[in-house]
Amino acid sequence: MKIKITLLLVVLLSLGLLTTGCGSKTSHLETGGINATDLLNNLLDKTNRILSDVVNVQTAEAALPQLEAVNEGYDQLIDEMSDLSPAGRAEISEQAAKAMPGLKGNARRMNSKEGIEDIIGQEMNKMVTKLSKLL
Repeated sequence: MKIKITLLLVVLLSLGLLTTGCGSKTSHLETGGINATDLLNNLLDKTNRILSDVVNVQTAEAALPQLEAVNEGYDQLIDEMSDLSPAGRAEISEQAAKAMPGLKGNARRMNSKEGIEDIIGQEMNKMVTKLSKLL
């Protein structure tokens, strides 16, 4: 019985120590149960994956709904920025500033391809505008 109680206390103490400070680095980035940094990184990664498949009009048409969904993700992040701490907003701004040249490059690349610009150019331009709102 004494061993069980001691073991239980050790487990509880260990859990307490493990969870102490968990998330302390990112707690200022959490809003609505979503980590804003993870959301931004996921949006940027998803954009790169989508655009890597765009090589002609047909693939641009297939990418359009996916890019629209990414833009909805940016809207969500923009809406939740006010819920973040000042440190969290600063960190998101810093990440957005680092990502902006790559996103602008992707937009220019897509807008320079004949036929593709007409299909996804507007979504790409919206994306750049939305990322700039996070700066």
